[in-house]
Amino acid sequence: MKEFFDSSSLLAAMIEDEPGHETALAALASARDGYASTHSLAECFATLTGGRMTSRLTPAIAAELVEVNVAKRLTLVSLTQAEIAAALRTAASVGARGGAIYDVLLLAAARKCRADRIHTLNLRHFAAFAPDLLDRLCDGHAPR
Repeated sequence: MKEFFDSSSLLAAMIEDEPGHETALAALASARDGYASTHSLAECFATLTGGRMTSRLTPAIAAELVEVNVAKRLTLVSLTQAEIAAALRTAASVGARGGAIYDVLLLAAARKCRADRIHTLNLRHFAAFAPDLLDRLCDGHAPR
């Protein structure tokens, strides 16, 4: 089963005091055919070093966490220029604004790898932006 992990689920797996940590960590640890977007590497690093966390990690520690938990564990999916342009058109058609574009890009990467299950802690946006993938969305429990 191909499992795609978005940035929110990856961060929850790496950070003990994040909501859903145990479930996200178990899902990541048990994934045999796991995928993530290359964008998630940067998003996880940004959050770990200066994002919303109360305790920011040094860049060296954050880079190591991302490398060990994401880059070395999962197959990374990159989007082409044409795929990004298509995602921008999708964002416009579903009314995505601001940072929600990153959710649309993550969904494009999940589609590209033909994920059977998409792990996210952002179910509301993912369901709104990709109703065709609703049955594949997973918040750490069972798929919808």
